[in-house]
Amino acid sequence: MEVPSPAASPKAGDARAFRLLPHEHVLWTGRPLAAPGEPAWLLWPLLLGAMALVFGLFGSLQAATQMPGARPSAALAVLLGAMALAGRILPRWLLDECRYLVTDQRVLWRRGRFLRSVERSRLTHARVRWHHASPLVGDLEVVAGVPFGPLMRKQRIVLHGIREPDRVLAIVRGATPSALVGDRDAPLAERLDAGETLRWHGRPEGLLLGWRELATAGLGAVVTFVGAGVGQRTAQVLLNLEGLGLSPRSTEWMLLFGAVAISWICIVAVGLRLLHHGIFRARRLGRDTEYLLTERRLLVRRGLVELSVERAHVVDVALRPAGRGLHHLFLVLDTPRSRALADSGALAPVLPARDRVPPVLFELRDAGAVRDALLR
Repeated sequence: MEVPSPAASPKAGDARAFRLLPHEHVLWTGRPLAAPGEPAWLLWPLLLGAMALVFGLFGSLQAATQMPGARPSAALAVLLGAMALAGRILPRWLLDECRYLVTDQRVLWRRGRFLRSVERSRLTHARVRWHHASPLVGDLEVVAGVPFGPLMRKQRIVLHGIREPDRVLAIVRGATPSALVGDRDAPLAERLDAGETLRWHGRPEGLLLGWRELATAGLGAVVTFVGAGVGQRTAQVLLNLEGLGLSPRSTEWMLLFGAVAISWICIVAVGLRLLHHGIFRARRLGRDTEYLLTERRLLVRRGLVELSVERAHVVDVALRPAGRGLHHLFLVLDTPRSRALADSGALAPVLPARDRVPPVLFELRDAGAVRDALLR
């Protein structure tokens, strides 16, 4: 049961299960209300199901023509079908037993006997990923990011499928949420903490594309081109089969046509998906990106993903040229008692993925003024 009130009191069994300290006080407790809403959780089972259907049709064709290899094809079809079914059921099954807890000191995640926790004072940033189908449900990811250094001590906990994740984030941060918190359709500027003041607002400029997006689009173009060529040659082969005595109305021809058609559709669909993801979707999300700076936080919203970075943990800002007079701003983060800094990918040869919404401000024109405002 979801308990949105910060004054919630857990049962004694819950306190023992989460191994709370005697002086810890519970502020919020919850559980998943929905399965992960990312499209990948639907696309991969769909692709595996299509592959299972292709191998099933080839196995039926081999059995009808008394060719060897029918049993291995049928076994592979059953295996792929089971994997597709597991891909749809497994996320929900894995999350059913998860329980979440926020105390005055820690954020805790538990599933069965497995328990993970991170201290609230060490959190550098957090992300809210809103569910596509449920407007009040989303995932909350809290990160204590100090990956730069020999120990790679990055800590991360994801609370999947919780109600009003931005309200839970306010509880984790120890802030008082505004009245519009919980409504993903409300502008981000109207969902600030009570008493929080907006100091600066900006958006990325330029092409709104990086090398990752261009590489994805290039791969999609290659796959689409190869799929079109394979489809053309396969269609010629199928049309020539009638001259060899195989009627288009026969069962064998229909099985072969179905297997080949589904394979071709999958190849072209994957190519078009990559091409759309790398160009059109990236530019649409780039136009739907905004940066907000308050006296407490830096907020980044990209589509249904929102990033919140505490300014107290920003120790420096690294500038990287982006061409056309624009710059990328990488936030260098620190946490109490840390021995390394999180450079947010400033030293990497390739920019971090924009869909993950890292602590980076992409393609800003007045980068020097923004850097001074961040460090002020």
